[in-house]
Amino acid sequence: MFEYRYQLISEEAFDLVFANKIDIKINWLIQNLARYLLKNISRYRGIIDLIPAYHTLTVYFDPLLISYQEAKQSLNNLLNSDLFKNSSFAKRIIEIPVCYDDEFGPDLKDLAEYAKMSIDQLIETHTNSDYYIYMLGFLPGFAYMGTVIDRIAMPRLAQPRKKLEAGSVGIAGKQTGMYPVQSPGGWRIIGRTPLILYDPNRPEPRYRAGDYIRFKSISKEQYEQIREQDRAGEYKLNTISGESDEY
Repeated sequence: MFEYRYQLISEEAFDLVFANKIDIKINWLIQNLARYLLKNISRYRGIIDLIPAYHTLTVYFDPLLISYQEAKQSLNNLLNSDLFKNSSFAKRIIEIPVCYDDEFGPDLKDLAEYAKMSIDQLIETHTNSDYYIYMLGFLPGFAYMGTVIDRIAMPRLAQPRKKLEAGSVGIAGKQTGMYPVQSPGGWRIIGRTPLILYDPNRPEPRYRAGDYIRFKSISKEQYEQIREQDRAGEYKLNTISGESDEY
């Protein structure tokens, strides 16, 4: 079990704090603890909401129904139960199609030069890993994912672009991510997915923290086909499930 502590941040909220580092095993525990509590929220009277992040879990509670000490004890009991000490959790990998074309990847050439490899080798390298989603933030549905291998972990742009199209896929150091809506951004853009990543009429994204993303290289022709299918509601994501070997 990992070491942790509690930090009261208001009369109605506190943080469960683990080591201050990006660690898949710690984050996996946080995500599954939050998911379990939310799924069984009726059994934890007074706990209102939970916000998982890289190495913290923020817990909101009603002090009229449960005290800070009681809420902490509920978490302690869970963290020390067999469910979280000995059990493994299902690993879900979601395949995201990406077109790595010059039109969609303005930083492809620069990143290939940085990595001292061809563009084809860069694409192969980016698609050969499964990227863990540590958290969602910055924009609705923006997934912070890792870990990018050192060779292609190029730092973000010194001057962010004023506009990136929705679906842009990029790298910023050890992280990779997808822009769910049009926005400014400083990540190194190497491709674009034709999928709708955020729909205000369907606020739940197609992936969640704790999932893995596997990028699949597609042609420009396939990009247009999938784009049309997805907008018509006819495209089904390829999802692979299995037992996690991370925790």
